[in-house]
Amino acid sequence: MYKLISLTVGNFRSFYNPQTLTLDGRNAHSVTAIFGPNAGGKSNIAKALSALISCIRRSSYPNFRLPYEPFLLKASVDERPSTLGIAFSLNERRYEYSVSFLAHKVIHELLKEQSDNTNRMNKVFERTDDKLNPYARQYGFGKRLLERTREDTLLITKGREDNNAYSNIIFGLLDHISIVSPSSVSPSSGAPAPLFVEMLKSDVNLRSKALELLKRCDFSIRDIKFTDTALPEDIFDQLPVQIPSDIKRAMIEQGTTTFTTVHAVRDEEQEIVGSRDLDFWAQESMGTQKFFEVAVPIIDALENGKTIFIDEFGTYIHPMLTHAIVSLFGDSSSDDAYMVLMTHGTTMLRELARNEVVLVEKNYAEESFITPLIDLGVRDGEAFEKRYLAGLYGGVPIIEG
Repeated sequence: MYKLISLTVGNFRSFYNPQTLTLDGRNAHSVTAIFGPNAGGKSNIAKALSALISCIRRSSYPNFRLPYEPFLLKASVDERPSTLGIAFSLNERRYEYSVSFLAHKVIHELLKEQSDNTNRMNKVFERTDDKLNPYARQYGFGKRLLERTREDTLLITKGREDNNAYSNIIFGLLDHISIVSPSSVSPSSGAPAPLFVEMLKSDVNLRSKALELLKRCDFSIRDIKFTDTALPEDIFDQLPVQIPSDIKRAMIEQGTTTFTTVHAVRDEEQEIVGSRDLDFWAQESMGTQKFFEVAVPIIDALENGKTIFIDEFGTYIHPMLTHAIVSLFGDSSSDDAYMVLMTHGTTMLRELARNEVVLVEKNYAEESFITPLIDLGVRDGEAFEKRYLAGLYGGVPIIEG
């Protein structure tokens, strides 16, 4: 199975010098919690991973643009490439992949694989501008593949077209990573339903697990229902003129889905006498909608051994529910499921060991940097939350009086 080991980011958004986030929490809850002040750079970790995934999946598309977002507060920023990289293992064998790029060109791309009998990392391929290392050909990354690869396209992406074994390994990793970022949740008129709704609708087992989690977290929802409704033909002319006709036709053919939750109806003695369906978008609270948005991917990660990144965790989860969510990863039957969350909600610190906590903050030059709590000499048993709020570890806003 896949295990994400680390993420490296350099000259991307608020990160200037390369910083590495190492996922060290697998011995306890299988959780890494990233703390820091607002605008400290926490969200840019998730954005960096999302950018790398987008590069790998789509860089061969005709209109794809490399996600070049360099750190802008340096005088010599224009010609310094952004660097994104990951390390992971598959069936206990380690792989390392990284790419450096400018706005319109890949500058450097490197893939390494652990050797069979040692911990030595062997080079699968190294691409520097329009050149490849001599031995890349034996792994399927030869000169002909490079000649078919645009300068703004990743070689690992192009190798997928040839069913290259190493490209398939990297793409397989992407299927084991989920990223949840804040959204408005409720779909706008004519927009597709959020991903979590489609996941619930198509996966009965996932729906059952979601209901179990809702009950565990003391929600009063007893069931979830989906009802497909055909759209009338005369709605075609009522849709916005900006929508192309073929898309309008596809929308009508697809129809619409009503998402409802089932609640108990009680009499004056609080005895259950029936049930009532509530429209999820119109009648459930924003807090319930937000909880669904994160709970469904969490269950999917637990069931399928994925690594899930959750940005602004406190947006979704009430502090009293933190323990229930964290304990899911400690209790999981899947050793591969892992949660990385970005938050400034300090109650989480009461739940975690020192190797599960990472701080992200900016220095005087407004560069973000990553510091594992364990690197500060912190011992298990310390009052993490109290000392963190006192500013003893950093990672808190400095408020001038």
